[in-house]
Amino acid sequence: MFVSVHTDRSGRVFVSSDRGAAAMGGVDPVPLTDAVPLPPGTELIPLPREAIAFDRGGRARPMGTGRLALGALVPGHTRLAFPAYRDDPAVPALDALPYAAVAADQRGELVVAAAETAHAAVTPERRGVSPLREHAANALARQLARCSRDHDCSAARAGIGHGELPVPLGAPVAERPRAPVALRSGYPGAPTELAAFRPTAREIVEVASTHLGRGGAGVSFGRACDGEPLARVRVLEEAIAGVRELAARSSIHLETCGSDPAALRRAAEAGLTSVTVRLGSARPDTYEQLHGPIAHRWTDVRASLQVAVERRIATTIALLLLPGLTDRPAEIDAIVALLGELPGGRLEMRDLGADPLRVLAGFGAARPVGVRAMLARVAEADHFKLGTPAPAAV
Repeated sequence: MFVSVHTDRSGRVFVSSDRGAAAMGGVDPVPLTDAVPLPPGTELIPLPREAIAFDRGGRARPMGTGRLALGALVPGHTRLAFPAYRDDPAVPALDALPYAAVAADQRGELVVAAAETAHAAVTPERRGVSPLREHAANALARQLARCSRDHDCSAARAGIGHGELPVPLGAPVAERPRAPVALRSGYPGAPTELAAFRPTAREIVEVASTHLGRGGAGVSFGRACDGEPLARVRVLEEAIAGVRELAARSSIHLETCGSDPAALRRAAEAGLTSVTVRLGSARPDTYEQLHGPIAHRWTDVRASLQVAVERRIATTIALLLLPGLTDRPAEIDAIVALLGELPGGRLEMRDLGADPLRVLAGFGAARPVGVRAMLARVAEADHFKLGTPAPAAV
């Protein structure tokens, strides 16, 4: 049995041994019964909301205005539930982060409602050289230096010649969600502004040439500081073709919301080797309400996935998971059906950063089956490899 924990406005953590731990996997509190010890790298986040716990009679009750809910951000894990709290419509929405519920065991040690579905990746140390040392006049090199310095971007910190070269294009956004969600990384440290520059294909190829020539693993488009890279398809296509001409066997990756299947086809024909398509639902109504697409629709995302299949590009679906929404039976049926239509690839679980109660309020009542049951169901699509990466700020 787990007991409740809460925090106060100064961030101190308290264990309430006379209260049962509560969590939410929907709009109602439930007992927290499935949790693991806090993994390395976990960050505790006080929520400015009144915590809810179970009293001795088994009733869910608010703990008082000075007792605030406590959440956790857990790298390398999929959260199973978010903290139980009472919302206050009069105050601003919570920061759009992937909060997981926290409790304590009988010894008072903290635990978190999360499942380990992959090993956390090790943040690379700087082993290459700064791109500015080689290309001081190059706009991409200057931006990467800023990404490393101002946003602590692990990929940019790696420097030239190590890992994948991150290439933001300064592309416009393709989604404007109305709900308080973060469709990109959803973790502290992620940039809160779009890249304010637009590199040319020549500038990209120039930096990529040095990077690959010094042993870099490849090139990656579609960073968290970027909009939709397919919206700058001409530059993207020219840059991919230029990199491919320099290094025929290099890895060229794209992360996208799948907004433009025709643009993706052009990128594939230019030499793209892998693609990640990011989505919060495989149901048209849920997708459009959650993502707020500006000029595309769910049918365009489906078509982009088919382009990837036809062109034999290594494909990953990044499913943005919110307990209480993603684990609804209709949502699970839709994603399983989508996976069944694709002849292979990888399903990557990413926790959706959100103000969970306010997002769920926009989708009506439903009875979720729980994240554990959802993970078991999607794992049955055995031609798809199920995994969860460690969260990154890029």
